[in-house]
Amino acid sequence: MPDFPSSSGVSEWPDMADWLADSMAGKPVAFILELGPKAFIEGRGVDDPVCAQIQVLADGVLMLRRSRTVLGHLMLADYSSADLDLDLWHTDGHFDDCTDGYIFSRDAHLIADIAVAWFRDNWATAAPDELGCDYRFPDQLRPQTG
Repeated sequence: MPDFPSSSGVSEWPDMADWLADSMAGKPVAFILELGPKAFIEGRGVDDPVCAQIQVLADGVLMLRRSRTVLGHLMLADYSSADLDLDLWHTDGHFDDCTDGYIFSRDAHLIADIAVAWFRDNWATAAPDELGCDYRFPDQLRPQTG
């Protein structure tokens, strides 16, 4: 995962969308990428930060959740995408911490563009370098030997 954003050379919004889409390629199921104000990501006090979270599901499907409060890490029963409505914005409040809806898609560029627009257009974030990111790979249990 490349550093974000200042050390990766991301300074313009279109570059940010490309960086996000590229960063999601080849990630394992259950991988989570979180975006938010740099101070929040760095652990400094920010009350109710505007956040976005991308999680990898099965079969190349990504889930983007947007919120005006801290997003938790979901404990999904499985990561199957078989019965999901793709490329449709959901606002039904399925997730308590997801205040602005969510979408499932196989299109990483669509997901990246929606995430960028969330910060650029709705929260007047001046530039990508005002944001930070954090990510988490899934835990893997290894078989015990001998």
